[in-house]
Amino acid sequence: MDREGFVFDIVTQRFLKNRWETELGKRVLEEVIEGLKNGVEVRAILDDYVLEHPENQDPYGHPYFPKSAMDENSFWVLTHDDLRGIHVYHETFPNNSSFTVKSLSYARFFGCNFSGTNMERTELSMATFEKCNLEAVCFAGGGGIGTRFIDSNLKDVCYWRAALIDGDISGSDLRGIYLEDAKLENITVNYSTKLDLALNLTWKTRSMPVDQIADHLKAYRIAYERAEIWHNVDQYLSKERTANRKFLLYPQSKEKFSARGFYRWFSDVMWGYCTGYGTKPSRLIFSGFVVSILYSIFFYIAGNPGENQEFVSSLYFSFTTFATLGYGDLSYGEERWIMRLISTSEAWAGAVLIAAYVGVLGRKVIRH
Repeated sequence: MDREGFVFDIVTQRFLKNRWETELGKRVLEEVIEGLKNGVEVRAILDDYVLEHPENQDPYGHPYFPKSAMDENSFWVLTHDDLRGIHVYHETFPNNSSFTVKSLSYARFFGCNFSGTNMERTELSMATFEKCNLEAVCFAGGGGIGTRFIDSNLKDVCYWRAALIDGDISGSDLRGIYLEDAKLENITVNYSTKLDLALNLTWKTRSMPVDQIADHLKAYRIAYERAEIWHNVDQYLSKERTANRKFLLYPQSKEKFSARGFYRWFSDVMWGYCTGYGTKPSRLIFSGFVVSILYSIFFYIAGNPGENQEFVSSLYFSFTTFATLGYGDLSYGEERWIMRLISTSEAWAGAVLIAAYVGVLGRKVIRH
């Protein structure tokens, strides 16, 4: 999304907001609010206040305000859908109010109820929604840059082909949001933000392609990293990498098989199952325990070193070998060189898993 035309200078921002505070602007604001409540098209209300401005277009087609005409006591709009800078408090709008294809840049809504409202293709750059109910709102094709949803309810909203760039969703509930082809970038969260670990993949008759899941989970993870909420970072990292493996790596290796592709997928599987992608040191402990048990069973079947052939002796030899302790009280003789190599392989596996455990645990301890 182009930022040109959405980020205005301070003078223009002030005029965007102050024009609604003039005597005429306040009357128009009342008419607009009543019109939105009753499903009246805003264009019909603003028609008499449109400033002819064929020359006031930037290269991207966004209308801008000529500073020479910015009289602080005047009210005018640049298009029939120009609601930029409007401030609305504690209003309730019915389902499918006339908010579609509007420009709400720099607008502010506080304590408003938009539940079920259609905001399709509505421009929301620099707009603020605070303590608002936006449940099941359709933002398809809209959104913008710097949009702020603060302490608001956005459950089950449709964000299909919409943008949330440099946005703030602190304290808001976005569970059930539908994100097909959405662009999420540099979003801000806090401890009160509620997001899905399992993304909503359907909205009405639409289904989100599964190859988009990893990208959206990555956007969530990065947001929590910026907020230094590490527990959530680990959760989304594990989910993101799992989705990447299932829906991207595996189909790619299956479609066009290669040794390199298979190794990449297999190593990703092992790293995920053994460590939770570096987020779960307990899995490494469990993996080490499983490896030691499997080796002990093999040693018991093949014959333990020394005279004691009980399974307890197999366990002891396997665990000490895995831990690379090297007591030396039990070891295979030169005539059983194959068993020597096999026991050495367990020592290698133990060294790798122990090193990985120290690294994963250290990472969690340092961050938390």
